[in-house]
Amino acid sequence: MNKYLVFLLIICLASCKSDDEFYPNVITEFAMLKTDENGTMTEMTTDNERTYALANPQSGYEKNVRYRAVCGFIPHGEAATLQYATGAYLLRDSTELAIESNATGVVSVWKSGRYINMQLSPLTQGGTQYWGYRCDSISGRTVHLCLHHRQNGDPLSYTQTVYASIPIDSLRAVSAGDTIALHILTFQGDRLWTFPKQ
Repeated sequence: MNKYLVFLLIICLASCKSDDEFYPNVITEFAMLKTDENGTMTEMTTDNERTYALANPQSGYEKNVRYRAVCGFIPHGEAATLQYATGAYLLRDSTELAIESNATGVVSVWKSGRYINMQLSPLTQGGTQYWGYRCDSISGRTVHLCLHHRQNGDPLSYTQTVYASIPIDSLRAVSAGDTIALHILTFQGDRLWTFPKQ
């Protein structure tokens, strides 16, 4: 065989390797990150209840707490390498706060495991805003929740990305088989999402 053809064949074989060998697939999911008694993030549990030991533990956090985050990670067996983590609000019941909700932008809302997750796009000028949810009413087997958003005087200047989750297990008024109706006041008016509790 011509030596130049052999050389070209070697080059072709080398270039036909899977992209995974050079660019590992990064999975992006909501998850709970757990710290140990030293404040080191050592474990991650995704919404489908798959738990991974972190191959690259992260230090400098509060001791023995769980953080909600949108995580980019590369799984390998029972471990995972954390590529990035963006903090998310784990919303609490603010029903007792008789405060009118302010509008926000909404990118998407979906149910994942035992959580209702949201990607929101409020307007801000860098101030502090507050988030929660309240139970507005119960109609038959439907529990009506409302996202509680307090603008707190923060001027409506530019869009910010905010991630938030409602833990379904914390909804004491919701039983198996019920429907959760989530109302959000957006800049375009009221919007509704419904999810079954399974």
